[in-house]
Amino acid sequence: MKHIFILNGKIKNHPFEKVIHETMKGYDYRIIYTQYNNHAIEISKQFHDKDYRIYSVGGDGMLNQIIQGLVHSQNELVIIPYGTGNDFYRCISNEKDQQKILQKSLSMKARKVDTALINDRYYINSACFGLDSIIANNVHTGMNIPFMPEYIMSIIKNILQYRARQIKIYSQGQLLFDGPMILCTVNNGQYYGGGFRITPNARFDDGSLDLCVVDALARRKIPYMLFLLIKNKLEHRQEVHYFSVQQLSIECSYHCNLDGEEVQYPHYHIQVIPSSLRLVCL
Repeated sequence: MKHIFILNGKIKNHPFEKVIHETMKGYDYRIIYTQYNNHAIEISKQFHDKDYRIYSVGGDGMLNQIIQGLVHSQNELVIIPYGTGNDFYRCISNEKDQQKILQKSLSMKARKVDTALINDRYYINSACFGLDSIIANNVHTGMNIPFMPEYIMSIIKNILQYRARQIKIYSQGQLLFDGPMILCTVNNGQYYGGGFRITPNARFDDGSLDLCVVDALARRKIPYMLFLLIKNKLEHRQEVHYFSVQQLSIECSYHCNLDGEEVQYPHYHIQVIPSSLRLVCL
């Protein structure tokens, strides 16, 4: 088996390259750096008809790009977390040492997991549409305060400016939600936003997606709801609605954050794609 490592070309002298060379002695491997936006999509699609193990060395955005060429292929995926959120990785392992992750993965087999398709783009973790999407879409454009996580800075900034949004959600002809909301996310994994466990019952191999919608709130109540989210107690609030779905349609005019990538469509159709990706889960 050949091993393909895809690394973020924006990182000068990437520290993981040395780890690769040290760990992969005796293996057939190749390192490819991305050169421009969405380059990882092109790289992964080059290997769609091969039988390789592809390593996503980056964050959720890099991971989202790479799976575009891996869904329904024989290739295997290994996630090496090197990003801001690394939310999907939290679902598969607690190991944080990247070298140990690589070493462990070499002795493990891949298993089939679900992905989701939103219009014409696959995702593996989360698609969100409300305040959560604004926070994620602007996570790298906010204040720069030493020792404060970027997601927390984006939350503080955008809560002060946020207004509730109208959204309609249908699933198999049934209206699930119609009205103003503050949060809306359709998840294959449990975590988003840099570690918030928004859909604790989600499983990435159960053939379904977990939808969470939070009603519009007075701005003064938002910090308390965030506190409940941190404590994993959102599901007990009457303002919070959970659904398990295989497919759904969303009517809204807002940008969506898709595994860390910002996308916008005039209409959103989402469906689960069962057992469509070969993933190494530590």
